[in-house]
Amino acid sequence: MIRQIQKRPPGSAATPLFLFHDASGTISSYYALSPMERDVYAISESRTKSDACGTLQEISRRYYAAIKSIVPEGRVLLGGWSLGGMIALQVAWIFSRDPKVNVDGIIMVDSPFPDYRHVVHSALDSPISEDGLTTATNRLESSILRTVSMLRNWRAPVWRRQRQPYTVMLCATERVIHETIPALSFVDQFRDSPTLGWNERAGFAVVNKNYSIDGHHFSLFEPRNVASVTRAVATIAGDMELLACLDDDE
Repeated sequence: MIRQIQKRPPGSAATPLFLFHDASGTISSYYALSPMERDVYAISESRTKSDACGTLQEISRRYYAAIKSIVPEGRVLLGGWSLGGMIALQVAWIFSRDPKVNVDGIIMVDSPFPDYRHVVHSALDSPISEDGLTTATNRLESSILRTVSMLRNWRAPVWRRQRQPYTVMLCATERVIHETIPALSFVDQFRDSPTLGWNERAGFAVVNKNYSIDGHHFSLFEPRNVASVTRAVATIAGDMELLACLDDDE
């Protein structure tokens, strides 16, 4: 379920970064990221037969436990692409009840607000897969439908005891274009919003800052765009560490 995909240099005290899977349940996209000079872990989907239709809250509790097995105390950064960004929010909220581990920041990689009431068609492009385009697309479509069903019953957590960790949204600069389905892709319905709909729709300010990254939602980890994503994530992670140090000094 959890794999270390990058290691920090010897002597480094950089805060580890945990990235959660997208709606496909896989973490293969994160292997395309260039070295970011810190420990980076990727968490793939974990579902049991008993919770095949489990809630986001349920799977997040399991991911929280997995991270605690690696970092029983200290600091962490959380993030993820698409659905992974929403999981990061939920796991961070669970950590807010943990006095031994502090979440220094949340990095949401093109994670649009989950409002699917007006979605008619989803234009799905497949991420890179050894299984081939058709098989991968069918599997992704099935995962997307299951995820949409799960998110209909999920609301963004509200921090009451503590301040929400500093949260940044990385926004794709392009829209998804499908040759046979011209309808607006569901991932682009809030593309004109700097927070991809979160601050307008959630009822409170979820995202503190936004950054632009190259590509559209489904092409972010392709060779031509992944350098932009890596630079943004690495820069933001460093900034979040600095902000956390400043908070400690107050």
